[in-house]
Amino acid sequence: MAAKRELIEDFTRRFPAISSELGPSNVETLVGSTTLLELPAGRKIIRDRMPVDSLYVILDGKLTIFVEENRKAIRLGHAGPGELLGEVSVLSGELLASSTVESETKVRLLRLRHEKFAELIATNYEIANALLKLLVGMLADRLRISSRSFAEQLAPGDAAPAAAGADDGGSTTGRNWLKSFFDRVPGT
Repeated sequence: MAAKRELIEDFTRRFPAISSELGPSNVETLVGSTTLLELPAGRKIIRDRMPVDSLYVILDGKLTIFVEENRKAIRLGHAGPGELLGEVSVLSGELLASSTVESETKVRLLRLRHEKFAELIATNYEIANALLKLLVGMLADRLRISSRSFAEQLAPGDAAPAAAGADDGGSTTGRNWLKSFFDRVPGT
């Protein structure tokens, strides 16, 4: 019980806005739906174009986000406490990673499996609203950063690489949670 309380406090400290919006009961529900992962530096958490089954909430540590094109790693940025990983797969319904994420330091993550995410979205409007708003905002921020990163790393005259997963053969798909959420909201 003390470990669960500590995780709730860590989540609240790292995600103050969403914690305030959710309130203590919903934060407890959300954190209670996750499992804690503690990983060493140098561990790949998500691999580009590979299946992703979870959303990761970063409590501690620093991670590098990159893609590999033509045997070249292109760094897209970093992620750290107060951020999420795996948002593209959960929002789009594409259960394949859009980048590789590797820990630079020891990390502590809360892992929210897609099944638990689906359950929360379907049964708790407050959690659904807060999570989807956070995920969409983070996705938009990452897209802006990725676009700048690619532009800076491409030499003049280089063609932009194909979108990650654009032609990977058997694309695995899941539910588009963003669309399904807004499809069920009255008046939209």
